[in-house]
Amino acid sequence: MPVGDQKLETILEAVEPIELPPSEYPPAVIVRDTPPEEMDARIKANAEKAGIELTDKHWEVIHFLLDFYRHCCEMEDPGYLQAKIYWDWVRCHSDPDCLTEEEKKDKELCKYGQLSPGECTKGYRIYRILLKAFKDKGGKRYLYGLFPYGPVFTIHLLAQLPRLINDADPHFGTAY
Repeated sequence: MPVGDQKLETILEAVEPIELPPSEYPPAVIVRDTPPEEMDARIKANAEKAGIELTDKHWEVIHFLLDFYRHCCEMEDPGYLQAKIYWDWVRCHSDPDCLTEEEKKDKELCKYGQLSPGECTKGYRIYRILLKAFKDKGGKRYLYGLFPYGPVFTIHLLAQLPRLINDADPHFGTAY
């Protein structure tokens, strides 16, 4: 049965046994510390438990969000000890030939923005990044067509990531 035909309570009851980590843990840290294959297996198992069929389009959004957490959420201050080290980093960061493969991937993924540790725990900020990333496919309409209860909320639930600050607005019935 497609997700849109079910009530949110039904889905939450189906996935009730899923243990979510405490909200103090930033999702980006959990995603970085979990191997991608393990995360995919967890999402697939929880989707089956909830009766949600994941297509390639779903996986594209899911992998984008997980990659965004891995590469574009700052975790801590870089801790520059000297001004020379800082300016070397600035010069190198603007020169594509100076970047490592990992840094090139970070730069490509983070074209929609790099978020501070605090911003990475706010549902609306993550939701806005998804809207920008999938604007050419239809933006909000496309994302809510795939995830009727909100892309960020649903992906976090399936991946067993902690809920974000204000990931649901009860006044407007919105789940990001």
